[in-house]
Amino acid sequence: MSSDQQSNGQDLGRRDALRLLTRVAAGSAAAAATPLAAGAAAGATERPHLNIASLFSLQDKVAVLTDVGGGGSREVALLLAAAGAHVVIADRVYAPARALAAQIVAAGGHAVAFDTDIESEASVVALFQDVAKAAGRVDILVNCAGMLARQPLVETTVQQWDDVQSLNLRANFLCMREGVKQMLAAGRGGRIVNITTIGALHPVMNGNEAYGAARLGVTGLSRTTALDYAPDGILVNTVLAGAIPGKVSFHPTTAAALKAGRKMGGPILQPGRLPFGDGDMTDVAAAVLYLVSPAGRYMTGQSMVLDGGFLLT
Repeated sequence: MSSDQQSNGQDLGRRDALRLLTRVAAGSAAAAATPLAAGAAAGATERPHLNIASLFSLQDKVAVLTDVGGGGSREVALLLAAAGAHVVIADRVYAPARALAAQIVAAGGHAVAFDTDIESEASVVALFQDVAKAAGRVDILVNCAGMLARQPLVETTVQQWDDVQSLNLRANFLCMREGVKQMLAAGRGGRIVNITTIGALHPVMNGNEAYGAARLGVTGLSRTTALDYAPDGILVNTVLAGAIPGKVSFHPTTAAALKAGRKMGGPILQPGRLPFGDGDMTDVAAAVLYLVSPAGRYMTGQSMVLDGGFLLT
């Protein structure tokens, strides 16, 4: 397929996604028209009924998820859709993203895919403007993207450093900025969850300086944003994931080094450091669901640790 054909196909896909999102969002237009009370504090949203169905319902919520189509966070999209959310999958790896959206729709859920480069300001701005125009609002943002460049500090190039900061920190900033704008415009509050690493609390791997610095940056960004927008009912939290295979991708230089036989080392690989062994993305998905659902209405500015007991050993 030529680049022109691919671009035309993606443009058509975007138009189709916007039409579909407009239709499914129309069913919840009445609910969307009800803003939060003026000055509502974060956590002061409507108290949920004390039953499982209402505590974890995302019925008619519009949820934007980044980098899940071809990455390790498919389970997050699947679970949020199963809870009733209208899921918007934003990913530069467009074909798998569209396939995931189709899988959700086939199972009876609501999902669309957008070809989005979350490292591009123009692409991110267009995404959130399009979603808000079609659906009327953005209720939930989950930033799932992550990339490791495992390299000794003295061997790390500026390009490697910049690549890691761009995807792991700058992209979060761009998506959070545009997401908060749309949440403020709708006046209904919102939820933001950034999936990061326990490396933000304790070193887990050798040669992880670039990734660790970026993820610490996300923690600071999340906590300050939580403080600033608490009066607007916007809750912001992070999920710090531990040994979860497939959670992040590797920088091309790291992938090549591993393929060539370079071994990884670090505390998390030492015997006995993981009492419950490796986790998987269903563990992360469950944590995200809690944080974006009515059950998580009183939590903001926090870091939820999912490490299988690593920090205890």
